[in-house]
Amino acid sequence: MNEYLNFLQTGLDGASERQSALTNNIANADTPGYKREDVDFRSTLRGKMEGDSSGGGRTGLSRTHPGHLAGRRTEEAGAEFKRYKETDTSYRYDENNVDIEREMAELSKNEIYFSTLSQQINAKFNNLGTVLERGG
Repeated sequence: MNEYLNFLQTGLDGASERQSALTNNIANADTPGYKREDVDFRSTLRGKMEGDSSGGGRTGLSRTHPGHLAGRRTEEAGAEFKRYKETDTSYRYDENNVDIEREMAELSKNEIYFSTLSQQINAKFNNLGTVLERGG
């Protein structure tokens, strides 16, 4: 179950990173020369599903107190998600390539994805709570 929750958390991190890129595109829709950005986090998730060893794990940091939480790799915190710019297109004479309708559609899809992952995490914790209530 822990691996599944880590997988869902990585998905949430990726969706959050993509949300940031998409809202940045919308904010710069009228900026001359701005090129849209996006985030490829699904390849990272595919790697985790296929057991890619680069897709997770703990840092090499040691805990100095038993109450401290173990750290996550910087990759897990968002650095593993590839942010890229689309530089080969332009929709206007000022070289800006942001299509506001596309950005809004992608933003909506991303919000649905994030919501679905959040619901799955909530369901897992609710199931765990039920087990603890009935078992104890």
